[in-house]
Amino acid sequence: MRVRSLALVLAALALGATLALAEPQMVVRYPNGVPQVSITGEYPGVTYTVSRAPARGGVFEPITEDFILCLGSCYAEDRSAVPGESYRYRFDLVVLNGDAAGFVTYGPFLATISPALARPVGVFAFPNPGRGAMSVQLHVAGVPTDRAAQGEAAIYDLTGRRVRMLHRGAVARGLTTLSWDGRDDRGELLRGGVYLLRFTADGHQAIARIVRR
Repeated sequence: MRVRSLALVLAALALGATLALAEPQMVVRYPNGVPQVSITGEYPGVTYTVSRAPARGGVFEPITEDFILCLGSCYAEDRSAVPGESYRYRFDLVVLNGDAAGFVTYGPFLATISPALARPVGVFAFPNPGRGAMSVQLHVAGVPTDRAAQGEAAIYDLTGRRVRMLHRGAVARGLTTLSWDGRDDRGELLRGGVYLLRFTADGHQAIARIVRR
């Protein structure tokens, strides 16, 4: 009996070592505006938990309620993550082999939660601050195959006056990138200063602060 138990333990540890050699990477996605972390690779039959700690250091706290059965990829939603904040994520896997179990840990992986993607709608401009042309990213929760949303993206001065309409109409789900030449609706370059970029879609609104040099 002892020989059998030892063999199972060694088999589980060997399987865990095999998984460890895979050195997976962490991927962050934002289905429906909710941050979702996952590791690359397939781990059918493995159970796992995911924990999170602040990037600057601190205690890892679980973001999963309990050990989850991995049916392929291992992932977890992080509904309490704050957009713009950075975190370290750790995946703890339990590899079963008969009556024995081996443990494999991946991470910690460092990730910054996108301020544009981790919400129902989001907007982001870069380079910011900037002087010339800028790229504007619009995000609407969902996947590209879902029905498009009706949205509007425009730039306003601090008095609330609209100075440039960037887009009005259908906006695909996911990420849409627009190019803005830095000019107002009359074709003149905007003066240096602070402006507000506002994007509305699906009854939600997102605002980004733009600094023109």
